Amino acid sequence: MSTTGPEGSTALITGASYGIGADIARALAARGHHLVLVARSAEPLDRLAAALEAEFGISARPLAADLSTEAGMDAAAARAGDADILVNNAGAGLGLSFERTAWEEERRMLALNVVAPSRLVHAALPGMLRRGRGRILNVSSVAATAPVWQGTTYGASKAYALALTESLAHTRRIRTSPVALTALVLGHTVSEFHERAGIAPSPPSLTLASPYVAERAVRAILRRRPPVVCVPSVRYKMLAGLLRHLPRRVVALPLLADDFTVTSYEAPRPPYGAGEPRTGGRESAGSDGQDGVLPAEAHGQRERQP
Repeated sequence: MSTTGPEGSTALITGASYGIGADIARALAARGHHLVLVARSAEPLDRLAAALEAEFGISARPLAADLSTEAGMDAAAARAGDADILVNNAGAGLGLSFERTAWEEERRMLALNVVAPSRLVHAALPGMLRRGRGRILNVSSVAATAPVWQGTTYGASKAYALALTESLAHTRRIRTSPVALTALVLGHTVSEFHERAGIAPSPPSLTLASPYVAERAVRAILRRRPPVVCVPSVRYKMLAGLLRHLPRRVVALPLLADDFTVTSYEAPRPPYGAGEPRTGGRESAGSDGQDGVLPAEAHGQRERQP
């Protein structure tokens, strides 16, 4: 698969309305790929689709679907079967320790981070193998490489995305085909979400720009031989390598780990204030589940995208 999209080539991107998802969509559109843009909110998707069509002359079709629900997964899976590129970017992260979250919040996060990507890969892979072309990008995190976000299920869910990618990519069926899977292992990446949620940026030395990350990711998956794991910066390559290979007792030291069982008890639970307004229940405030971050509470979000 070349760095320019062949005629009719289509990429399906989840969590596409802003942040890394939108930047990946733009990078693919610039290379001539047609797009299916998936997120929960229709309005920002419509705006992005119209803008990309006008700028790059490609076809961009918005698909409003909540990937934490079976209906949303069904709608996206129906389109994934025809995709030449699948980007599993939508996801969630809870900023409270496991025993303090509501189960519905945990269920929704696991649906977005684990079930939905698996469902879409399962839907896309047979068609890609049959057509003899295809790329799959699963967005993971440095939190997948070690228990550095202690007391939460976020790291475990991102470890699943990394393990799934590696497990499939190394099979003989994939290795001997033109189809490739890549896990994008990210560190702190600032996107539009942080402004909406009122989250302070990370230190500059630990922050990656969303357009930079998107461009590196797209270049990686469009190589003739894409990497199984893509870490889009030297600093995070070193950090991810250390976290994966250091003894667990070292990785879990306070200077490297963020222990939510200590910090979250001290924080009050403020009213919801970020992202879209909610009606009823304790559904997470914050993002749309479309940019890789979904805080349980506006104050509690501790992890940058993804």
